[in-house]
Amino acid sequence: MSTSQKDGVVVNIQTQSRMYEIVATLLAIGAVGMIAYALAQNGWLEIAATMLTMFITQLMRLLFANGLLRVPEGGTAKGEFAGTAGFVRTAISEFKAWQARSPIWRLSALAGGYTLLFMGFRALMTWALGVFTNIWVAGAAAALLGSLIIFPQLFSRAAKTVTGRLKAPSTEGADTTAAGAADDEKEA
Repeated sequence: MSTSQKDGVVVNIQTQSRMYEIVATLLAIGAVGMIAYALAQNGWLEIAATMLTMFITQLMRLLFANGLLRVPEGGTAKGEFAGTAGFVRTAISEFKAWQARSPIWRLSALAGGYTLLFMGFRALMTWALGVFTNIWVAGAAAALLGSLIIFPQLFSRAAKTVTGRLKAPSTEGADTTAAGAADDEKEA
């Protein structure tokens, strides 16, 4: 955090606020998982499964609607899968346009399809709530799921870091001595 004061005005700049947002989100998602587990253990399995399913589907829908989750613009950094990413974006936009022009019977059929998907996902949540034997394990699983939703590249980047495939920025040609750092400060 840095503080600046000029003419009686104090400005505080929080540089790590994103980290707090991520931690708070993971705690909230973990808490929802723990609540669902507690409800399931006290004879409310169907309500707990419905609650957890609705929470996950609404969270995903809101993340996509607000642009926090989206199909990558051009595939990977090396240009791989650029065509696939473009195809997926085109298919989504065409589906939305087709859905907007749909008559009532087609909207009813789509609603039925979404209901079947929701019920299948709910059955999966019912099974998952029966698997966990400890509230902390349930909370950790919910937080893990939340981390995959919030930061999909988390595990692939961690694996690349561990295996050494994620390269650090090159310092080739840069003066990394103390004298070079002092020269850089003078130039700025």
